[in-house]
Amino acid sequence: MKLKLICFDLDDTLWSTKQVMMDAETGVYGLLQEIAPKLTEQYGDVMSLFQARLGYWKAILAEQPQMRHQIGTMRRRSLAHLLGQVGYSETEASAISEKAFAEFMVLRHQPVYFDSALAVLKTLSTEYPLVAITNGNACSTRLGLDNYFSRHISAEALGVGKPEAAPFEAALDHFGVSPEQALHIGDHPHDDIYGAYAIGMHSLWFNRKGETWQEQDFRPTIEVTSLKQIPAAVQRLQRV
Repeated sequence: MKLKLICFDLDDTLWSTKQVMMDAETGVYGLLQEIAPKLTEQYGDVMSLFQARLGYWKAILAEQPQMRHQIGTMRRRSLAHLLGQVGYSETEASAISEKAFAEFMVLRHQPVYFDSALAVLKTLSTEYPLVAITNGNACSTRLGLDNYFSRHISAEALGVGKPEAAPFEAALDHFGVSPEQALHIGDHPHDDIYGAYAIGMHSLWFNRKGETWQEQDFRPTIEVTSLKQIPAAVQRLQRV
């Protein structure tokens, strides 16, 4: 088999999403203490504010499920809503939410990479075009990973995310590669592994926690528990 393209998930494949998001939320809360004290007086810690925003977010998605992948819009919208509830004008709420979102995006792009993550990207990018496919709002350009990734595909820009076929098809079509010539690497059994399986791509499950595979109807082509195992696993796949 001749492998011609490798796609990568980002969140929880190259870094811990929980950690980077908590750091970002904490940083944004600190900013809000300075520029929106009425809000942080109402919500006395970062988690209570997060839960309030999440509740509003869920209510909106129940009525407008098409907004699921519009993460940036939903973050700004939910914060502006809460700001309005504590007495800020619409203009003030909009300006504050924009500043908060800008700060969030700066902090969101300061992840602590898993061991060997950058080394693996460097190794693979010398042999294959790499594509980042994400349902989140991390951007390979803002991360400084453009020297590894040839293309970045986000659910927010595309309007649809994994496991739907469109993100994978966008990568395949861009490089003129058939599904059986491509490999997708990710941590999520459904979004990443099923999504790749459904379109006919090979898949590599990054099983960092050493969990037992639960699905009966499909399996990853390859499974690893450490990112440093990936280059050798890809070489084995090439020999199949």
